[in-house]
Amino acid sequence: MEPAALDPGWTECPVGTRAMTGGEIGVSSADPTSGGFLSPAEVSTDTESSSAIAQRYRLLVELSPDAIAVHEAGVVVYINPAGVRLARVRSKEDMIGRYITEFVHPDSIPEMLERLMNLGEDGAATEPAEALMLLADGSTKPAEIVSVRTEWDGRPAFQVIMRDISTKKAAEAALQYQAALVDHVSDAVIALTADGVIEAWNPAAERVYGLSANAAVGRPFHEVVNARFDAPTALALGGTLDAVHSHASGASLNIRISVTAMGEGFVLLCADMASARQSIERFGTVISELNEAIIVATSEGVIELANPAAFNLLGLSPADVPGLGIATLPIEFPDDQREDLIAKVLRTGVGFTGRRARRTGAGLRWFSVSCHILDIDQDNPTLITSLTDITEQTVDAEDQRHRAIHDGLTGLLNRSGLLARLDLAKPERGAVPLVNVHYLDLDRFKMINDSLGHSYGDEVLRIVAQRLLHAAVPGSVVGRIGGDEFVVISPASSPGASISGQADHLLAAIATDPIEAGAGSVRMTASVGSVGTDLLAEQRSGVDLLRDADIALYYAKQSDRAGAVLFSVPLREKFQYRQQLEQDLRVALDTAGNEAQVRNSYELIYDTATGLPVAVEAHPRWMHPTRGEIALTEFMPLAEQSNLVETLGRQVMVEALADLTTVFGYRPGELTLAVNVSAGQFRDVHLVTGIREAVEKSSVRPADVRLEVSETAFSDESGTRRSIVIPRAQLEDLRALGVRIVLDHFGSGYSSLEQLEQLPVNGIKIAASFVNRYSTSHFARTVVESIVGIARSENLVVIADGVSSADELRAMTDLGCTQAQGPYLHASASAAETARHLR
Repeated sequence: MEPAALDPGWTECPVGTRAMTGGEIGVSSADPTSGGFLSPAEVSTDTESSSAIAQRYRLLVELSPDAIAVHEAGVVVYINPAGVRLARVRSKEDMIGRYITEFVHPDSIPEMLERLMNLGEDGAATEPAEALMLLADGSTKPAEIVSVRTEWDGRPAFQVIMRDISTKKAAEAALQYQAALVDHVSDAVIALTADGVIEAWNPAAERVYGLSANAAVGRPFHEVVNARFDAPTALALGGTLDAVHSHASGASLNIRISVTAMGEGFVLLCADMASARQSIERFGTVISELNEAIIVATSEGVIELANPAAFNLLGLSPADVPGLGIATLPIEFPDDQREDLIAKVLRTGVGFTGRRARRTGAGLRWFSVSCHILDIDQDNPTLITSLTDITEQTVDAEDQRHRAIHDGLTGLLNRSGLLARLDLAKPERGAVPLVNVHYLDLDRFKMINDSLGHSYGDEVLRIVAQRLLHAAVPGSVVGRIGGDEFVVISPASSPGASISGQADHLLAAIATDPIEAGAGSVRMTASVGSVGTDLLAEQRSGVDLLRDADIALYYAKQSDRAGAVLFSVPLREKFQYRQQLEQDLRVALDTAGNEAQVRNSYELIYDTATGLPVAVEAHPRWMHPTRGEIALTEFMPLAEQSNLVETLGRQVMVEALADLTTVFGYRPGELTLAVNVSAGQFRDVHLVTGIREAVEKSSVRPADVRLEVSETAFSDESGTRRSIVIPRAQLEDLRALGVRIVLDHFGSGYSSLEQLEQLPVNGIKIAASFVNRYSTSHFARTVVESIVGIARSENLVVIADGVSSADELRAMTDLGCTQAQGPYLHASASAAETARHLR
């Protein structure tokens, strides 16, 4: 509450006596150490009686167990030690000078102000009222407050006396709670005097006896219930007895009385046994209707009672109960075969809850079983056993566990299941488990999915799975990792089957016969990488074995289709080197400026008729900071396989265009820039847009840019032979930009000469292998002459690549090649060195 809410001169403070007013024993803020209760201006020092009275009054206030405070204009000017303790502050200085409303809960402030407004004259006091105090630690406490209007240094003020009533409130609440318990219990609670006269009669007594409290209190108990009763005798006999009482209507009541001495009188707890029997009968009905089996047996294990659910779930006959031994129940505990758990409870008296059991005999069912001994301290304790049918939950859980480790399409183990099997084969005492792991990948499966549909592909996978199951050596485990990848774990000690023999047998099982799926037929092949734990010096985990087999598979796919590669440690090191090199390439492509690791080198291309350079071809060159120069043939495949080729291609193009204009002194029509576009770049949907933007920003004529595309960029597998798959839309868009397109490495790919007319190209570059063997190989001579002849008939530029001698240059010139390049003419060099050579 804001301090302004308190009118100056109307501030609350509890002290309930006029002795504090300025006209008698005054108060003074000028003497805080003395408590502020002596005003030299008002109390004569010559009067010993007045001084003594003031001293006694000050001690009374200081030592008062009630909190006493004075506030003037809403500001505390005095607080006694009890007030400091009540407010939970460290000292009186923590309160003096602060607004009194800081120590009052906001809900109590309006009533406090109203009470103060009604104090008209000096010395007037409020009636005691409750308020909620707000303590320094943030807690609250109820207090009874009296406020007195007084003076402080001749100014209006208020004295407040605050009495902590939290203990009183707690006691009242406890009494109310106890009274509520008595009022709400279901049994009659009756208080008697020592002479047997009724002093209290709770609502339950009214219901049991049909008589109101007004009609019962003050009358003898025996008269009201119409039965003799002697409380001391009942206590001497144990405090509990059964009796027949009368209802107000005259009906008889079977009552069980419990007697307790209370002071000079007695308290009776009277229970209507008819109601108890009715409750027991209802409880029995509930037990009978339960779906949970309930069995009651003696301490010797003889069944006394069983509800209908027990007969249904366990297949028991009602004729066998009572008398059937609980040990003969058709259940077993598969998780604890050492001892029957129910027999253990009978032997030890220690029960159990929620143990899993299954029914033996016909019809598999699962139960959650609980078993406990009741009245264990009695001579004849009782065994209670309950069984809840959890068959559905158990089957569902088993299904979930099965699905968690099995492939949903083929039913084979999945990756998790395979790893679990490998973990089961963990070595004991340092021995290495002898298993072979074969990691297989189907060839060209994506093409089948794309061309024939996923349902057809799924059927192919199911058939391959069955073939692997039948082909694997006995004791093998077959799994599907995902997609078209399978894993076979076989014992390494299989008679007559080496690891290579196992791998070849699995590949043959897949490829031998065509797969008939749906209305189609397809012959599948696969590649496999294998690892044998008996071939490794170190112990390997399941994850390690799968990874090593996958490494071998990678190299099998790289080497040839339907290939097999056996893992070795050097192969892993080679793969790890490749992985590290790939990461280094990512870093290298992120560097720029003087720190750039990947820069262009250039090779000049010459006109065979004039002997003058007419073009310059750009190649990326990687200078690794620790490994030195990395060959293009080594890092370009990495870029292709890791989707870095798009970034690399854009970087080469932009840098080459910049060097053409700034280093080579570009003049339109005099020098052509040749840039290679790899197969991976054609996967980039932004390829054409990127080249267009780069050329436009460089101010180079599009006709002076030549894109050299490898012939293999247009090839893919179909069946057992390769054919041209032309990205015609992209080629046409590139031609529309005005750039030239040359088919690079022609002759080394798989296209035929007659397909040249299908490709929108401006020229052909003959593969270096044919140029170098032209004079020594009849086949190479025939290929080169055919290429040149057809190209010239189509008015295409023909470039001889890899010219390494004067004889090769002369032969290519005589044959009709229009341009040539190679180490004999100019070796690849930096932009600056190439520019000097060009000049």
